[in-house]
Amino acid sequence: MKGMRVPAVALLACLLVMALLAVLQPDQVAAQSPDDTYVVKQGDTLASIAAVLGIPLEVLAATNQLTDPNALDVGEILLLPRGAARRSVIARPGDTIQSVAEREGLSVLRLAIVNGTTPTARLFPGQPIRLLQNSAPPSMPFGSVNVVSVPSSVVQGQAGWIEAEVDRPLSLEATLNGAPIGIRPLTVIGKDEGSSDVTLWGGYIPIAASVAPGVHTLNLSYTAANGVAVRRSFPVFVQGRVFAVQEIRLPPDRSALVEEEISQAELDYLAPIWSHTATPIQWRRPFSLPLQTASPTTSPYGVRRNYNSGQYYSFHTGQDFAAPGGSPVLAPADGIVALAEPLRVRGISVILDHGAGLFTGYWHLQEALVAPGEKVQAGDPIGLVGTTGRSTGEHLHWELRIYGVAVDPMPFLTRPLLANPSTVESEAVQDAEEGQ
Repeated sequence: MKGMRVPAVALLACLLVMALLAVLQPDQVAAQSPDDTYVVKQGDTLASIAAVLGIPLEVLAATNQLTDPNALDVGEILLLPRGAARRSVIARPGDTIQSVAEREGLSVLRLAIVNGTTPTARLFPGQPIRLLQNSAPPSMPFGSVNVVSVPSSVVQGQAGWIEAEVDRPLSLEATLNGAPIGIRPLTVIGKDEGSSDVTLWGGYIPIAASVAPGVHTLNLSYTAANGVAVRRSFPVFVQGRVFAVQEIRLPPDRSALVEEEISQAELDYLAPIWSHTATPIQWRRPFSLPLQTASPTTSPYGVRRNYNSGQYYSFHTGQDFAAPGGSPVLAPADGIVALAEPLRVRGISVILDHGAGLFTGYWHLQEALVAPGEKVQAGDPIGLVGTTGRSTGEHLHWELRIYGVAVDPMPFLTRPLLANPSTVESEAVQDAEEGQ
């Protein structure tokens, strides 16, 4: 028995030495691991992989002899073209994606994306971590489009913003996971003498509170003059957010309003209003609060609501303020009244169309002070606080939707439409919008 222990001890010592080498010399160990391949993960497309790795889509397709770029299988190994390989390192004890990114001087979110995980994910010692080059180029041209701003991440329940410069007349389209985004021309930018002017396009990327955290695909596309469809994809990382849970007890005379069929019928009724995107942009500066005086928040956006002990669950689509009944409700920005009528769940309601697919809603009012079609300016009274519909007391529910997606309205109190809110649209851009 004693003679058999020597090989076991030697083997253990050998393993310890190897582990130390993995921790102290990650680059040497990484050189032994394949860094010229990519393993397809759930949700990957060839376009999203190409965008993350910074490889032209057609080059990646040709390298792997893919005739159908959409025919990818989870677990499939793709070859990366020469010069596009990414170096790997070995995770140390206690490492997370964030600590590796900080040590290597890389973007935390992009490192999480390329490794198919989250920034705070714990790593096991010895786990190979694929690295990215330091940063993506500040602008990403394709064809006649130069994409100057794409959010690398958007928090659940908030909205990102995309901008692109276009050097000739064309119709630029954007989608997120296949759903259209209302990107549109905003202003004409004059270039140096001898250079053509370019049109700045922009649009919001709304992320509902119910959208799963992880990597999502943003596509930009247009049809070239020769009829060829030109498209480029970008990964957008949705960061998770913790939402509180709130118990709501409705009085007996309103308990029927928690039935899902009633709520869905009302959403179906409102959907055509929220889907309208042809209205020209009405606002430029940050929104103001829709009340004359500051009122405490009784229920913020995103709260997971449990009605009458589990009869109905939903997430709160707006911000509730405990304002006294009869208090005036004010327009937070210029807009056009799209709806002013009593609804079964939302009570007496007003919806303002602020243009480009952005709407604000005001529920449970005592009275509406405007009519559909009226134009309002920031600060104009549009209704009175009440407690109609599915409500347990006097308050104002303020909601903001972009292309029908409810997002947190509070960030819009500090963000203008553009980085330079004094930018004025040219007549040509205004005409283009009105003609859409």
